Amino acid sequence: MRFMLLHKTNDGLEAGNPPDPEILARADAVLEEMRQAGVLLVAEGLMPSANGARISVAQPGPPRVLDGPFAETKELVAGLSIIRVDSKEDAVRWALRFAEADPYTEIDILEIAG
Repeated sequence: MRFMLLHKTNDGLEAGNPPDPEILARADAVLEEMRQAGVLLVAEGLMPSANGARISVAQPGPPRVLDGPFAETKELVAGLSIIRVDSKEDAVRWALRFAEADPYTEIDILEIAG
């Protein structure tokens, strides 16, 4: 089974501030653990939403392109990981390792279809 771990952003990261080096080192250690265990398929950090765009289809008429930044930081993603594990419980265990590395993070765990 494949799961995507969406690592939520915070106001500091969204403002373009670099992550705390100690937290980054701990998160990198978890990624290395995942590589060693053979479960990590993808790990990427994302730029702040000011560098992005959103397609809005919530109104009547054609879709609109909205340039970032986006106001709701808690809904934004700072990075993602894709892992291959045997169960959702295994995915949760790996996500908890990230939460131990970064006490300020929130992670959504989503199974990939197919």
